[in-house]
Amino acid sequence: MDVKLLVVIHAEEEFDWDQGFNSRNTAVTHHHALIPFMGELIDTGAKITLAMDYPFVESAGGREVIAHYQNNAAQCVEFAAHLHPWVNPPDITHGQSVTDFESYPCNLAPDLEYEKISRLTDKIHAVSGVSPVTYLAGRYGCGPATSEHLRALGYQVDLSISAYCDFSHQQGPDFSEYTNAPFVDNAVQHIPHTSSWLSVSKRIEKKANLCPAWCRTINSKRFTRFIAKAFRLSRHRLSPEGNDLSQLQAITQAQMAIGQQVFVLSFHSPSLVAGMTPYVPTSKDCERLKYTTHRYIEWFQRELGGKIILAKDMAVSQG
Repeated sequence: MDVKLLVVIHAEEEFDWDQGFNSRNTAVTHHHALIPFMGELIDTGAKITLAMDYPFVESAGGREVIAHYQNNAAQCVEFAAHLHPWVNPPDITHGQSVTDFESYPCNLAPDLEYEKISRLTDKIHAVSGVSPVTYLAGRYGCGPATSEHLRALGYQVDLSISAYCDFSHQQGPDFSEYTNAPFVDNAVQHIPHTSSWLSVSKRIEKKANLCPAWCRTINSKRFTRFIAKAFRLSRHRLSPEGNDLSQLQAITQAQMAIGQQVFVLSFHSPSLVAGMTPYVPTSKDCERLKYTTHRYIEWFQRELGGKIILAKDMAVSQG
C-alpha cells in the first residue's frame, strides 16, 4: 500500500491548559527547543507542516523559527495557519478570558471567523513572505462556514477535523462519525487528524473504525458500554503526546487494515519543554516524546515504505 505521512506541529503560545483561555497568554519561549528538533526530524527524512497561530508568528521566538527555516531546508517546511481565536485579532474578549464556546472558531459569527482567519493569513504572509494554503482550526473548531472562508482566502487544504472525536460536551463540533478518509468540500481538501479505535479484538476494532456510527451507538448504552470496556475499545490520536511507539504503530496498522493511506502525526510545539503542556510534566517526558517521534517516523519510512509529504502536497490541484 502506498502510504503517506504528514508531520504537523501545532506551533502556538504557552499557557496553562487548566486555566482557560486568556488573551494575555502570548509568550513563545520554546523556540530554542523547536528549531533543533525540527532539524533532527528533517535529518531523518521528515517534512514538517508548521501550523502557526498569531502569537507564535508575532513573537520574537516564532519569527526566529520562521527565519531559520526560510533559509535552511525551506523545501522541507510548510508555513501553515493555526487559529486560536482568543489571541487572534480582532479581539473578542470581555476582559481577558473567553468561554469554551468562544474558543472554537466555528462558534463565532461567520464574519468574525472570516476576519480572524484573514488577519492571521496576512500576518503569516507579512512575516514569512508566504501566503499559507493549509489551515488548522484551533481546538479542531471548523464548522459549516469554514470551507467557504478558506476558499475565499486562497486556502487549499484543511486539517481541522479530528476523526471519531466528539467535542460537543464543551460546545464544540462533533466529528464522531467521521473516519480518517480525506475528502473535498468547496474545492478544499480536508485531511482529518488521524485517530483510531483500538481493541484486543481485531474484529471489534475493525468494525468500530469502519462504522463509527455503530461505535457511537455501543458507547451510548450501559450494557454495550460494558462490552466495549471488556474488549478494551479505546480511541487514540496519532500523536507522541500520550502514546508510546507501540501504540502509534497499532493506530497506523489498524487504519491500514481498513484501507487508510494518508496519516497525520501531530503534537503541540510547547510540548518540547518540560511543564508547558500536560503531556510533558518532566524533562524525561520530553525526551520520551522526542524519542517516540523519531522512531515512529523512521519506522513509517523503513517498515512501511511510506512517504512523508507536506500538507500542501495534498491540495486538489496537486491531485
